[in-house]
Amino acid sequence: LWTQALEWFPTSPFVLQGDATTKYRLRDYDNARAGFETLFEEFPDRLDGIDVYSNILYVLEDRQNLSMLSQRAQSIDRFSPEACIVMGNYFSLKGMNEKAVSYFKKALQLNPQYLSAYTLIGHEFVEMKNTTAAVQAYRAALNVDPRDFRAWYGLGQTHEILRLHHHALHYFRSAANLRPNDARMWCAVGQCLQQLKQFEEAMKAFKRAEEAGDAEGVALNELGHLHMEIGNSEAAKECFQRNLNSLDAQQLPGSSPGEQQLVAMRSLSRLHIDAGNCSVAEELCERML
Repeated sequence: LWTQALEWFPTSPFVLQGDATTKYRLRDYDNARAGFETLFEEFPDRLDGIDVYSNILYVLEDRQNLSMLSQRAQSIDRFSPEACIVMGNYFSLKGMNEKAVSYFKKALQLNPQYLSAYTLIGHEFVEMKNTTAAVQAYRAALNVDPRDFRAWYGLGQTHEILRLHHHALHYFRSAANLRPNDARMWCAVGQCLQQLKQFEEAMKAFKRAEEAGDAEGVALNELGHLHMEIGNSEAAKECFQRNLNSLDAQQLPGSSPGEQQLVAMRSLSRLHIDAGNCSVAEELCERML
């Protein structure tokens, strides 16, 4: 939809922002950043969307560009809620959580309906290990919008920290119901079910995550571990190998293996040793060095 709109209205700020925001929600961060860069090159005094752009730079840990963006937002209107969000993200990336919270709260003072500010405050309190304040912030977000999946997900994470897995499961399932095509939500549900020893239901959740396009490779690794747990080594081997093949295909030339690749390789090597395939296990161990 947005791609077609861009062909018709290539210089429309509404269309440029809509396309970039959609890519951000799909977690296509590099293309989302490129879209916002085009938007703000064309409209340098624009504040609308600058907060979402700062979220992208935060996720990409681009401190330099986030610093420049915070200066730009301040110069346009330092008393706007958008500028406060950008500043909060900048201080959060620097590890200055309390200062980040102060800016997110300023955004709420300027606009009490600013939904993302509540969830960002919740994230900061999680980082500060203040679970009570985090829960309050996420619940405040749900008071504004009961369909905010980020707040449900945040509540799940907070209750996991508190080891209240039954409560966490409820919140993660609520997030997954609101975001059924987001693999992260189903992985969270599956991992919570694992903690509750509900292995069959956990498998179903991880399969949903895989069907939703789990690019990070968490779901297949967790499925492999569950198969190992119940003694199905062949099914486990298949899961780890499929995951490793997929992640290898995504790996940039010359880069080191990612966390989930290493998990798959370690698990595969253990299974091959148990099966007496020492040469295959040795090759996998060499890759991990």
